[in-house]
Amino acid sequence: MASKAVSDITFGRVAPGVFVRDIEKARAFYCDVLGFTKTFQNGDPVGFMILEKDKAELHLSLVRDHKPSTTNIGHLMVDDVDALHAVCLAADVRIIKSLADKDYGLRAFVFADPDGNRIDVGQPIGNEASRTGPYFERRNLSGAVFHDCALPGATFDDVNLSDAEFSNVNLRGARLSNVNLSGVAIEDANIEGLTIYGIDIHALVQAELTRR
Repeated sequence: MASKAVSDITFGRVAPGVFVRDIEKARAFYCDVLGFTKTFQNGDPVGFMILEKDKAELHLSLVRDHKPSTTNIGHLMVDDVDALHAVCLAADVRIIKSLADKDYGLRAFVFADPDGNRIDVGQPIGNEASRTGPYFERRNLSGAVFHDCALPGATFDDVNLSDAEFSNVNLRGARLSNVNLSGVAIEDANIEGLTIYGIDIHALVQAELTRR
């Protein structure tokens, strides 16, 4: 059989191998928190598992004396990095590097699984076609008044909205990420599908109660 040049060989998916000290605990984390599904396991007791979600795949291997690396073992691309970051925060997942726009074109963060394995999560920045409304980024809109206006699908990213007023405003499907909402007043607004990431709502409520 004639040999083929490597340029003529189509490569398929690459699945990172993840060493874990407790394979059931690791499975629970990846499945219950991140939404993976176990598709294969081997051994008695089980020492190997394959987990899949969409196009992502992980191979868990039991190594009881595993010591985690201080570098990333995998890189995961998603279509909503802010939403996944919020999921991780809600589940008290250890965040190694905070969510931020990187100079290499990704909005990304790094988390560690229960065994200390670090995974870098990213999403391309600047996909204007994916936005459905106005985009406000790194703006100081303190005290701004939004009255009788439509902002469906608007994105507020790293924006200071302290003491801003929203009156008779359509915010359907809007996204607020890392936004200062201290003192914000919202009256008669459509907030169906509004999503808020990276904000301590409890702290805002406590601050408002103190102010009153």
